[in-house]
Amino acid sequence: MANVFEGAPDARQSDDPAEPLSRFRPRYRALSDEEKLLHDEIKTAYAYLEQMFDEHLPRGRYHALAMTHLEISCMFAIKELTANPPVASGESTGSD
Repeated sequence: MANVFEGAPDARQSDDPAEPLSRFRPRYRALSDEEKLLHDEIKTAYAYLEQMFDEHLPRGRYHALAMTHLEISCMFAIKELTANPPVASGESTGSD
């Protein structure tokens, strides 16, 4: 199986930005360079929060809950970014 991180997308990744969307994502649409940059910025921000929580919060139930919800929040932020085609600044995607 090809590794998408080596620049060789496999059948799960489309090269078409207009790939038909499905909530189950059988194929991922191609991201623009701006979307790829935003994707990386979002992941970097979440990694920073993860590190901060690990360094400064005691380990316990609330830490575990915070981490779980951080993971869920990141997942949905990235899903929103990758699910919908880009919109002009200030426009609503209609998904809220």
